[in-house]
Amino acid sequence: MSLSLLTFLCLGLCLPVWNALKVSQPYRVVSHRGEVELFCSYHHTGRHEPEELRIALYRGMYGEQEEQKVCASSFTNTNTDFQTEGEAERTVRCRGQLEPGKVNLTISGLRGNDTDLYRCAIEVLYPPPYLRTFGNGTLLYITEEPECFTPEAQRRDDVTGETSVRLPLAGLAAATILIVISAIVILFVHQVLQRKRRFETIIPMASQNDGRFDYGNFQ
Repeated sequence: MSLSLLTFLCLGLCLPVWNALKVSQPYRVVSHRGEVELFCSYHHTGRHEPEELRIALYRGMYGEQEEQKVCASSFTNTNTDFQTEGEAERTVRCRGQLEPGKVNLTISGLRGNDTDLYRCAIEVLYPPPYLRTFGNGTLLYITEEPECFTPEAQRRDDVTGETSVRLPLAGLAAATILIVISAIVILFVHQVLQRKRRFETIIPMASQNDGRFDYGNFQ
C-alpha cells in the first residue's frame, strides 16, 4: 500500500469531527394584537443531524436565570409541534413548530411593557455531544392594542347603535306627519276664507213693490 493512500486513510479516520451549533434571529419583530412570530434559525455542523432539541426564550440581553425565561420546550424530529404556558407571572403562551433549520416560535399574551430584547437558546440533546448556543437577540416591539370588547359588550353596543338610529328616524317620521297635517289645516282654512269672501261680495237684491199690496190703500 502506497504512502499516499495510508496518509489519506489516516486523515479520514483519525481527524476528529467538529460539532458546532449556530443560532441566528431577526433584528426586530412587531407584534399584532399582543402576538409575535419569531423565527429562531440554527445551523448544526456534525456527523449526525440532531434528533432531539430544546428551545428556550429568554428576556434581556444577558443572564440565564429562571425569572428571565419566558418559555421552554423540547421536541424531536417526529414530534415537531409543541405548546407550553409561559413561565412568567401572568399567562404567556408559546407555540412552536420545528422546520428544517429553524424553529417557528409564536408568543401570545404580550403587552406594551413587554417590549424588550429576547434571545433564543437552542440545545442539542441527542445525539452527543451536548451543544447549547444563544442567538444574537431580537427586539420584540409590542404595540398597545385597544381594549377588546366582549360579546356582551358588543351586543350592548349593537343595541345602543340600533336605538340611536331608530330615534332620529322616529323623529323624522313625526316631523313629516306634523308638516303634512299643518299643510292640510292651512289649505282648509284658506278654502274657508275664500268661500267667506265670495259670499260677502254678493249684494242682496231689494224686493220691488208694484203697489198692489200697499197697506196705505186700506182706510
